[in-house]
Amino acid sequence: MKKAVLKTTCVAALAGTVLLTGCGNKIKDSATLITIKGENTKETITLGYGNFVARYQQSLYEQFYPMMGYDVSTMWSQDMMGGLGYSMEDQTKSGIITDIEQMYVVKQHAADYGITLSDEQNKAIADATAKFMSDNSKDTLEELGATEEYVKRYLEEKTIYKLVETAVEDAEDANITEDDCWMRTFSYVQIDTSGTDPTTGTVKEYTDEELAAFKDQADSIAAASDFDAEVEAQELTSSTYSYLKGEESDEKMDMAIISAAEELEEGDTSDVIEVEGVGYYVIHLTSDHDEDASADKKSSLKTDAFNSLVDTWMSAYEFTLDDDQWAKVTFTDHFKSKPVEQPEETEAPADDAEATDESTESTEVTEDEDSAEETETTEDTAADSEETPEESTDETAE
Repeated sequence: MKKAVLKTTCVAALAGTVLLTGCGNKIKDSATLITIKGENTKETITLGYGNFVARYQQSLYEQFYPMMGYDVSTMWSQDMMGGLGYSMEDQTKSGIITDIEQMYVVKQHAADYGITLSDEQNKAIADATAKFMSDNSKDTLEELGATEEYVKRYLEEKTIYKLVETAVEDAEDANITEDDCWMRTFSYVQIDTSGTDPTTGTVKEYTDEELAAFKDQADSIAAASDFDAEVEAQELTSSTYSYLKGEESDEKMDMAIISAAEELEEGDTSDVIEVEGVGYYVIHLTSDHDEDASADKKSSLKTDAFNSLVDTWMSAYEFTLDDDQWAKVTFTDHFKSKPVEQPEETEAPADDAEATDESTESTEVTEDEDSAEETETTEDTAADSEETPEESTDETAE
């Protein structure tokens, strides 16, 4: 069993080294992994390239997921489908195939937006590739399945993907009106009257006296001149929620609450809102036009437009995956990170590597981790490749 050192500087936004332990996957690099058929196209993607993307993505997961309490030795085998035998490894590999296919298709449409890699970008990618290859030992590169061709191709395709994404979203920006992303934000407190234990699912039957006490609590908050102070005095906790002004449906919040919010001016507190089978709510409109939430909504609309366009492009191609070949790529050999000092303004990766910046000043592939936000919003976060093990469903690597 070999032990190799993997230096990821200039390929991932990491400083230092990573230890790789294992014996490596036994595959034939030239074997066909994906066959692509278009109207006038028939191309293939090799198993060697797919293996490199997968093992590289595995290394990113295994460097950072332990920081969130995951055990590398067991996390890949954990069941993600409630006993259906679909593991985190299966889920991640499925996402990797999707990402490889999407990168291929987006590259075919780069010319539609006048996008080609500049001399500076090509040089930066070549330099990053050369550094990656020279910084790592032969054994390490073999274990990772990395070749100069694969590393360079990965950086090129990620860069082109990002440039096309930016071009599409910039074009979509002009189509989005202020009303399309006008977000209002309120604080709210919920007083649960259902008696349901969220952990066990058991239900406690409240007495009439207990239910009356809950109502009194809600009435006190609704009548208070200082919403936050009264919530604290009642030893309760408030949350925040943002919604699109004038919306007629909401996937996360009961429409009775949204309707009540629509009647409020900024700084107003609602009457008690009873949601049957749930409890009492009191809301306080903190912002009639939340600029941050509105900016997030606009960003999500642009992302949705790009994702929808990619889906349309994908539908023009037929992709055939060789399942037998793909089964040879496994995550049984593990990566283990050493504590390292992160470069300034670099976030720990939870999502797959981002492409090089259009400014061409750097070709480091950075890993973005969505920051946890206190304010919930009605828009969904873009499904950008990997998510956390609990959330990931399809795309788990880029």
